[in-house]
Amino acid sequence: MGDGPTKTNILYITIDDLNDWVGALQGHPQVQTPNIDRLAERGMLFTNAHCVVPACSGSRASNWTGLLPMHTGVYGNGQKLEQTNPDASVLPEDLAAQGYYTMGTGKLIHGKSQSYFDEYGPDYNKWRPILDDEKTITAEELADSEPYVRHEIPRLGITMPLNQMPRDRKPNSSTIDSFDWGVIDRPESEWTDTQSADWAVEKLGESYNQPFMLAVGFYRPHQPLWAPKKYHDMYPPESVVLPEVLANDLDDLSRTAQDLGRYALTSGRHDTTVENGQWRNAVSAYLACISFVDAQLGKVLDALEASEHADNTMIVLWSDHGWQLGEKEHWGKFTPWERSTRVPLIIAPATNDASIKFNASKPVRAPVSLLDVYPTVIEMLGLEQRPDLDGSSMVKLLAGDTADWKKGAISTVGRGTHTVRVWNWRYTRYFDGSQELYNLKTDPQEWTNLIDDPAHAKTVKRLAKAIPDDPNYKHFVRYGDFKAVVPSDGSPLMLYGPKVEMFAEAKDVAPQYPAITAKIEAFLKDHNGPEKHLNMNVL
Repeated sequence: MGDGPTKTNILYITIDDLNDWVGALQGHPQVQTPNIDRLAERGMLFTNAHCVVPACSGSRASNWTGLLPMHTGVYGNGQKLEQTNPDASVLPEDLAAQGYYTMGTGKLIHGKSQSYFDEYGPDYNKWRPILDDEKTITAEELADSEPYVRHEIPRLGITMPLNQMPRDRKPNSSTIDSFDWGVIDRPESEWTDTQSADWAVEKLGESYNQPFMLAVGFYRPHQPLWAPKKYHDMYPPESVVLPEVLANDLDDLSRTAQDLGRYALTSGRHDTTVENGQWRNAVSAYLACISFVDAQLGKVLDALEASEHADNTMIVLWSDHGWQLGEKEHWGKFTPWERSTRVPLIIAPATNDASIKFNASKPVRAPVSLLDVYPTVIEMLGLEQRPDLDGSSMVKLLAGDTADWKKGAISTVGRGTHTVRVWNWRYTRYFDGSQELYNLKTDPQEWTNLIDDPAHAKTVKRLAKAIPDDPNYKHFVRYGDFKAVVPSDGSPLMLYGPKVEMFAEAKDVAPQYPAITAKIEAFLKDHNGPEKHLNMNVL
């Protein structure tokens, strides 16, 4: 590999909540992402890449460890890697053990990332440029909550929330709501992502006596959708193109899918956004945040190109998951649909590395998973591969060789719910056994659920087999507004709910609902069959 495999550095860039609204993926007709696009021209763009979990904690746990959720224990934002699998090896530790100096900044692993790196720059703070002591809502402000909770920030001369919307999530929280958007006219230097980019630029200007990993985690376009004013000015709300939606889109889905779409799980509700006349403003703000982060990325890429490391540094760029802006009546992430799972993924080999063959002019259409990034990086760097990695190296795909790529991209949406994306199809099975099937070639918006069409029975059977069986759990059961999870090792049944908490799985509430727990346990005892996915409401 040129002067030797250990000579190749890696610039590892992750962007939070960025869906396919980038120019190179043509996800939105108005978005301006010149720096992501120029990186896509230099490297390999994967146009059918999908996250492992469409939520920050689960996605990042899998990407950084190279392991499925069943092995990390992180199925969503209700768990964190340092709690469920504290001994798991992560990519920077793997690289450090093989001679690399590791540096990181911003949002990388969901939680405290500093311990995994030799050196860490500015961390992220979602609220900047609002200071920590300015985001607390007083009891008086909470009491005066009609039609929305007003919170004054005199230093900035603004009233929160900027979107003037009532809260769908945590209405009694004493912290300002993150489902917000609008202009905070402050210098770019006060934003977290600017600080991370500037630190990365500084590090790229230095010399090192060993190969390095520089990981940069950009927080935007994660909500709150605030960006410096000039980026908001790029997208006047009155002229933005809204996502294409279908009235009654959820009618051909199960109750579980409908609930997942409509609940204010990770953001607010679609009907609230529309009724308050904020849909265009939100889309405008999301686009502004994308262009803001793209500009920060541009600074980092420029610094690399001007540095002594320009020729011997490979680049990887990925987003942890997508984000919905009203499609299927949903705002946010953690759904099994295309805009929630599809992500930008670009890999650019070092320019002096002749061993990696790829054709940047021909993007890869094969379905790939962020789980495949870890083994790809290790192979490209010529390092020793861990035997426990769950993903597959994509090095052959870089060269355009897709003949042997038979796998699909599997995303997990909480325990027991999985979706499989292949070349033209998506198959989803929810924890209660309900299903969906879409032909993305003829129905890219996923408007028509084909699960009951007998013509596609073989496709359903084939894709269902692609879902790995999670040996940690014996049963998943829906009962009313609750989800029960039965461990395989005989541990007590876990209960999540009601309603939105059924999907969030943040806390086991079995002790608080003994009667419901008893009914589910009695049902399972009376129906001691092989079924793993059950819905007591329809049996």
